[in-house]
Amino acid sequence: MLNRRNWVVSIIALLLLASLAACTAAPVAVPDREIAIDVNTALEAQNKAMGLMSGDVNWTEAEFSSLLSTLLQQNGGANSPVEAVKVWFEPDNQVFIQVALKEGTLPAGDTLDLAGTVGVEDNHVVVDLQQVGAGNVSVSGASLAPITAQINAALADPSLGVAANVATDTGSVTVGDCCVAGERGCWLLR
Repeated sequence: MLNRRNWVVSIIALLLLASLAACTAAPVAVPDREIAIDVNTALEAQNKAMGLMSGDVNWTEAEFSSLLSTLLQQNGGANSPVEAVKVWFEPDNQVFIQVALKEGTLPAGDTLDLAGTVGVEDNHVVVDLQQVGAGNVSVSGASLAPITAQINAALADPSLGVAANVATDTGSVTVGDCCVAGERGCWLLR
């Protein structure tokens, strides 16, 4: 007959094995295209963003990554662990993100890598993460649901603004003017 202590140990072992089963020793594979990040490219991307009021804007990976990295550096302050963010775009709204962290931020490495898709639900941008990794360890599957839910909750903030089309292609993202509510590919901006 099993006593309570054995049940607790068995349940803890089962939970530990289930969580470790979601982890793999393979890093998230990001595209091998080089992305140069610099302030001048960020300024060009910011100037392009002004075009959102009158139509479509197309950013290259370097423009989007430079703009995002510069904004994070300016608004994050000295205590921000993020040094840069590189974003690769592939067809069908696939996105790969590599966050370069300050040395020693994570014990598993100095990058945080994400792979997934971006879409729209109820006029809000949503992400569907398929894989997240740090160093040589990655997590995929159902264990990403809480992370995805937190990101999508932040993206559902009504202060993000008006709906627009979003489409990715190899090396670029296009953000367009207003679209029909509920249409796939809409993104809220303000």
